[in-house]
Amino acid sequence: MTILFLPQEFRLAVVQLHVTKVKADNLSRARGLISEAAGHGAKVVVLPECFNSPYGTGASSLSMQRRSLENPAGFCQRQSKESQVYLVGGSIPEEDDGGKLYNTCPVFGPDGSLVLKHRKIHLFDIDVPGKIRFQESETLSPGSNLSVFDTHHLR
Repeated sequence: MTILFLPQEFRLAVVQLHVTKVKADNLSRARGLISEAAGHGAKVVVLPECFNSPYGTGASSLSMQRRSLENPAGFCQRQSKESQVYLVGGSIPEEDDGGKLYNTCPVFGPDGSLVLKHRKIHLFDIDVPGKIRFQESETLSPGSNLSVFDTHHLR
């Protein structure tokens, strides 16, 4: 028996984005880069963590990330549908029904449907006395599951 695998072109785009405090500008740049990636044949586009505003774990930083004229998850949903790509939505703060906050990465399909949402499992905590202290775990809760999704091209 002979098994023949025919090569199939597949493009994945990883977006690098300079994030500022002006959320509308961040979303506008992300929109342009998603569209550009799709125009070059990308089937999956991956946005960076906290693509919509500067990263921080303080209450004011998380509030700024969630507060917007345009909801970041809704933005990702629309962009995936408009560009006909799987869009890995970087990460956005998400509050569950119990009030816990998570660093969540939504994934939307080319039709705009929510494929999955992944909650960051390994939170970043560092404490080097006299140099740096950053504790995601003081504000965020860890997720508990690994996440995998299928596309027409790969898993």
